[in-house]
Amino acid sequence: MRLKSNSILTTLTLAVSLISVASCATSKKATKSEKLPGLHITFTGEQVADTVFVTVTPIPTDTTLFLKEYIESRDTGPTKAYAVKDRSVHIFPESVPSIYKIYCDYYALPSYYMRSSDHLEMTINSLGPARYKVTGGIYSNEIPFAEEFYKLRSKLYRISRDKLTEHEIDSLSAEMNSLIDRIMAVSDPETATHVVTFLEEDFVQYAFDRLPAGSDKTLFYTYACAERNSAARADQQQKMLEEAVETSAPVPQVSLSSLDGKTFDLSSLHGKWVVLDFWSTGCAPCIRGFEKMKKVYDENSDKLEIVGIACGDQLSTWKTAVEKLELPWINLLAPDPLATDGTVAGFPITAYPTKILVDPEGKLCEYITGETDEFYTTLAKRLNK
Repeated sequence: MRLKSNSILTTLTLAVSLISVASCATSKKATKSEKLPGLHITFTGEQVADTVFVTVTPIPTDTTLFLKEYIESRDTGPTKAYAVKDRSVHIFPESVPSIYKIYCDYYALPSYYMRSSDHLEMTINSLGPARYKVTGGIYSNEIPFAEEFYKLRSKLYRISRDKLTEHEIDSLSAEMNSLIDRIMAVSDPETATHVVTFLEEDFVQYAFDRLPAGSDKTLFYTYACAERNSAARADQQQKMLEEAVETSAPVPQVSLSSLDGKTFDLSSLHGKWVVLDFWSTGCAPCIRGFEKMKKVYDENSDKLEIVGIACGDQLSTWKTAVEKLELPWINLLAPDPLATDGTVAGFPITAYPTKILVDPEGKLCEYITGETDEFYTTLAKRLNK
């Protein structure tokens, strides 16, 4: 009887062991499936998309691209639709490093970079407004001195610089260069290259020159190259504009589209002082300066003409903005810079707003970037000579 009991006990023990093994195997399998290569999206809030659309584009490898060309190339791949089930969906990766642009129903999220072996986790708490977090792959790499970096970067945004004195800008710029040195000294190539893509053009070349060995193999390398190329072009154009003003160069012979669809030749304004105001509908400092410009224009209309040249805007957006803002001067729309050798309608403009003063003989004589009182002081001196 004891032998039989032992036999039964052995059988039960074996059965329990098999169940345990099966349970462990199932657990390991589940854990493994959660870490499959690709992008795993989970909706954790009340808003859950029915379908996730993904536009997949291989990362450009052409290091001669400029930033605008690079960004335009990011959404050119095929778009696939994935049905959301049980509040989640898994996007399997392509065989080559690619950029994945995510749309949840009609909500657009940013683009994400991923290799075929990467596993990314995206948790979405809300789609409108967008609240989400991405971890895994390169997105688990924290930027060294992140709090200091983002705080300093926000102060040096071009859109914020009109609030700073020249001394403050110089001091903050030196501080940023010092911080870049510290970041590059302790960063792996992937993180270091990613940092370059966060910088304003003034600091891109400085950071690019300090990338660690192996950076040319990272996901963001060609993006960083595009940033560097664009910064170099901007620097070249800045020097061209400075030289044109210093030598009293004539206004470029260009014709631009007016509100009525006709072409307007800038040379037709000879005999008056002319302010060429290069702006964009998405530029807050540009729009903020219009009230002061209207006052100056009204007070000097007998000897001053203002020409607003909108840059980078769609025709309908531009027309709507001019009407809404009630801009009383000549309003023109610049063609795409890529159609004019990277210039803005023949002018080497690098930032908005940029105001150029043209004398009655049609020669460039002053310019300033940003919305400051300095330009109006200079303009008043010229007009009242």
